[in-house]
Amino acid sequence: MDEKQQKQINEAAEKFAEAIKESYQAVAGRSVSARELNAQLTQDFFNGVMDNLKTQAEGNRALTEDLIEQQKKRGEASQALAQESVNAYMDFLNSMFSHYQGNLDRAKDATKK
Repeated sequence: MDEKQQKQINEAAEKFAEAIKESYQAVAGRSVSARELNAQLTQDFFNGVMDNLKTQAEGNRALTEDLIEQQKKRGEASQALAQESVNAYMDFLNSMFSHYQGNLDRAKDATKK
């Protein structure tokens, strides 16, 4: 081989080596970018999950407070109903007693005459 051919082969080898070097650098750069993107996507995913869990927890807390309030209102309504039932029963007993007392008074008056 003459010197010219050797020079051309060396230049081709250098170009080939440079092309391989650039392709490896590009792959390495893309690998770093892909890792950074994956890290960001993972962080965004977990932040989204945490936000959803917070939202659900707040919703559950509000629902629990509503249920407690409804239970309190039901308790108050039950107590009022029970009180009204007792009052109605007491009124019934009082009217029966008054009726009996009236009959007893009339009977006493009738026996005195």
